[in-house]
Amino acid sequence: MNKKEVLQFLRENGLEDVEEISAKNGLLVVRFFYEFDEDELEAARGYANDESEEDEDGDSWREEYYLPYLDDIATDNVGEIIEEVAEEFNVIGQYVSYDSNEENRCEFIGVFSNEDFDIEEVLEELDL
Repeated sequence: MNKKEVLQFLRENGLEDVEEISAKNGLLVVRFFYEFDEDELEAARGYANDESEEDEDGDSWREEYYLPYLDDIATDNVGEIIEEVAEEFNVIGQYVSYDSNEENRCEFIGVFSNEDFDIEEVLEELDL
């Protein structure tokens, strides 16, 4: 696996602040962010307004509707990018997202390898 090409692919496909955390034992561990565009933010606002009885920007509105909607968008889009990496470079790719209170972006850790792995074990070994 060519880690430079994988990192470049992630950057070229809309992920931000792509950072190599570790490249040992045939595993490439990467931190990156998915940044929401204005259409995605507006769709999340619309969903939260439709589903919540609370005023916009209230705690429940934000925590139960708005942020989960954004997290779903980010997870779906990152999942597609990880699948493309796996196909393009013939590797296994897995990812996890971190709960974010940030409105504009969502943080992820991606792990890539030519061999099977357990992402939870990898993250535990790296104290992530």
